[in-house]
Amino acid sequence: MKKRLILPLAVLLTLLLVTPVFASVQLDMNGRTYNTGEKLDIQAGVTSAPIDVLAHTLGCTASVDGDVITLQENEDSLQMTIASTVALFNGQEKHMTRAPQRINEEIYLPIRFVYECFGASVTWKDTEEKILVSYAETRNGMNGEQLLTESSKKMLEVNRYKMTMDTISDIDMTAQENGQTPEDIKMQLDTRGDSWLQTDPMLIYIKQDSNIKMPENQATQEIPTTVQTEMLFNESGMYMTIPEYGWVKMDVPGINLQELMKQSLNQDPATAMKLMQDMGMAVSIANDQEKNGQKYWVVDAVMGGDIFKSDYFKELSTVLNMPSVGDIQNILAGMDLELSYSTWINQETLYSDYMDLDAKIKMDMDIPSEEEPGHIKLDMDMTGNYIISDYDTEFPVPDVSQAIDYETVINQAK
Repeated sequence: MKKRLILPLAVLLTLLLVTPVFASVQLDMNGRTYNTGEKLDIQAGVTSAPIDVLAHTLGCTASVDGDVITLQENEDSLQMTIASTVALFNGQEKHMTRAPQRINEEIYLPIRFVYECFGASVTWKDTEEKILVSYAETRNGMNGEQLLTESSKKMLEVNRYKMTMDTISDIDMTAQENGQTPEDIKMQLDTRGDSWLQTDPMLIYIKQDSNIKMPENQATQEIPTTVQTEMLFNESGMYMTIPEYGWVKMDVPGINLQELMKQSLNQDPATAMKLMQDMGMAVSIANDQEKNGQKYWVVDAVMGGDIFKSDYFKELSTVLNMPSVGDIQNILAGMDLELSYSTWINQETLYSDYMDLDAKIKMDMDIPSEEEPGHIKLDMDMTGNYIISDYDTEFPVPDVSQAIDYETVINQAK
């Protein structure tokens, strides 16, 4: 009888030791919770995290060649191999208590070992089931948050600049009206354009071209392959070009769009940074870069779905929650976001000359409507590159004095 019990217990114990346990352990980076999407893994008392979590929080570059993983933080290099507990840090051999491994098609690395190699302090707070990481990396005496704040101040002082963007979005959407067959839509949206921004007085002019690519079996005449858009925000309101109508003034009842934009542009950088941190943004200093002979500090920022649970979005949803917009809180509850961007800060001027963006947006929600209620599900992956130039240079602004009201467009379309 004992032998019959020992074997199953031994098998069970083995499974408990080798089977991944995705726990609710939190990762605290320099006093702020980092959203890991509940992907931390615990095995035999050792916590591991996906390679992208460690790369983002350390601000290092990560590369994978077969089973060999390399993390590069400026002059420091850590090389590991899948299933091996032997690593090389700057050429010196080090041993890990747990080897890197692949779990659910992702590469997981031991948290404490990786952080401590790069000089971070790691402790475990048992009462809160939280891993505390302290990593004080600075440039010119400033940490990542301070660098972003100082750069934002410089951008406010210069007052005007131009932003050239190039983004690609892969969209997979399913829409269904109640009682109807679901409609699947896949498309790639390639958008290029220029934006000119002025802080005081508030003025934003956007001009962009979007190319839409769809599978041949989904392409229809209702969806054009190229869309040209112009938008203007000024102290009088928001304007947009609409085919066949020209410039149209976009008034939304109950919302002062120009005031919202003005507050956003003129917000004190320190206050804006505090707000972003409260919304769950985690910041780290990445590897220094050089482009066109100019040296840059690079700051990485990562934000997850917790942004929609923040007090800021709760207040915003209260403002926007009106019959014409719908239940914003339910919309936000059905959304998930993974956002990361890198800001290249000019070491001489502190201007943010370049930005790189990577975002994943998911939406799964019911659409309330008395006429056509339904359901929509959307997955969108977006990458973008931005170049900022023409500092303190005046830019041409289109004449919108003859713009017609949006209500007129709606009435004519009926």
